[in-house]
Amino acid sequence: MLFALLAVLTASALASPLSLADTQLQARDAPCTGGVEGPFLETNFPDPSLTNVDGTWFSFATWNGKDFRGAESKNFTDWKRFESGKLLAIEEATWANANRMWAPDVMRRAHDGKYVMYFTADDKQKEGSQCIGAAISDKIHGLYHPVNDFVQCNRSSHGVIDPAWFKDTDGRQYIVYKAENPSGRLEIREVAHSGPKEGVQWIGNAVYLLKPRDQGFWDGQNMEAPYIFKRNGIYFLTYSTHWTNNETYDVQYATSKNIMGPYTRVKEPLVSSGKKFGCELAGPGGASFQRFGNANKLRMVFHALGPERRVQQRPFYTATVHVNGEKLEIKP
Repeated sequence: MLFALLAVLTASALASPLSLADTQLQARDAPCTGGVEGPFLETNFPDPSLTNVDGTWFSFATWNGKDFRGAESKNFTDWKRFESGKLLAIEEATWANANRMWAPDVMRRAHDGKYVMYFTADDKQKEGSQCIGAAISDKIHGLYHPVNDFVQCNRSSHGVIDPAWFKDTDGRQYIVYKAENPSGRLEIREVAHSGPKEGVQWIGNAVYLLKPRDQGFWDGQNMEAPYIFKRNGIYFLTYSTHWTNNETYDVQYATSKNIMGPYTRVKEPLVSSGKKFGCELAGPGGASFQRFGNANKLRMVFHALGPERRVQQRPFYTATVHVNGEKLEIKP
């Protein structure tokens, strides 16, 4: 997320070719219990997204600022990195710098079966500002080609980051994201839900959802990595607060009966630092969830800091989340 971006250039400098061991994301040590599994990746797989295509789970993650990483699993336990090389042709994005991008999210279009990747990248027109854009591929493994007329930048502030896609039960589609100013708030905006512009054409204006300190919470003056899913008529807006480089980072959530809010925040975080799940989680966050279905049990992926507590090393974890009315709980 935003603080993570500060480490992207460092991570890029340290990047090296993947070894055979690095391509297998199996939880060999699997110290976590109680509904959490992992770490699946000892090195780095932060800001993971989650989607299921024809029974296979896919996750995309931030990597070295110049491209993304992808992994897949048939059983949600044994994860393997994509064998393909480049995922996003960022040099084709006329609006973006090609060396600072992160937090990808991928969905499959109903219109033509193609895949859309949403992502954050540096704005060429305004130094220090970020935009969110989209790219399309015939295959989930890529290569994704940017759609240059689908961009949101908010150049009057410091931009927007962390896009995540959501499709409601009525077929309408939305992007939820973080607007850096004012107050680093969370916003949602509708996108086209049919035809050749499905997922890559904005509809209407952005709607404010939440901001740090809303409803008496502290949040460390930061709120990011939003995600929305729906169960039994309730919309769950999840997000991380504080900063991804330390143990204050967490996953919290709020609920509403309307996609546009208002959202009521839940007091207890869904997951935070500690040993609740049999392992020591430090700064868990950047979570994504199973989008579709009505089951009261769903899948979740997130990252946490590694043993050295370095932002360049944020391994990949999975969890099982149970829905009970307007409450979420991680358990087997």
